[in-house]
Amino acid sequence: MLVYDNINNNGSSFNTSFRSGNGKAFVQAYATSGMVANTPYAIQLMGSGYNATILAASIWAYVGVPERVTASGCVGWVQIRGEVNDVQFGAGDASGPAGHSVFWGAAALGASSSIPAYNPVIGQVGCLLETVDESTTANIWLAGMWATAKA
Repeated sequence: MLVYDNINNNGSSFNTSFRSGNGKAFVQAYATSGMVANTPYAIQLMGSGYNATILAASIWAYVGVPERVTASGCVGWVQIRGEVNDVQFGAGDASGPAGHSVFWGAAALGASSSIPAYNPVIGQVGCLLETVDESTTANIWLAGMWATAKA
């Protein structure tokens, strides 16, 4: 999990920027193919910074939601911890009571009726902040954990 502080490392080999406030944490990430608002992405450490790619199985990354639309080849702020509203899920995959687990599926976020243990090996990346039933969006809390997709 992340330790809160505002960091701007402009060294020659590691160029990440991090900011936090109001319970939220953001990193700057390079949009490999553009980022759409309210859509979750895999935020991976790639060389000298973070790259934002689509969620996929068999990788380890943060799950993050861009602060705003970011064009392909540009760098934007991506929220990886804290409350995020109207986050996109797979078709009808947002189902469960408030406080229960949000997980990283193979290519989309999902929700379940299980209590989150924040286990990164099984893709638990946050929790629901509202009760939802077969929705495509939900208000969630991201844990800011390095995780992999649920098997």
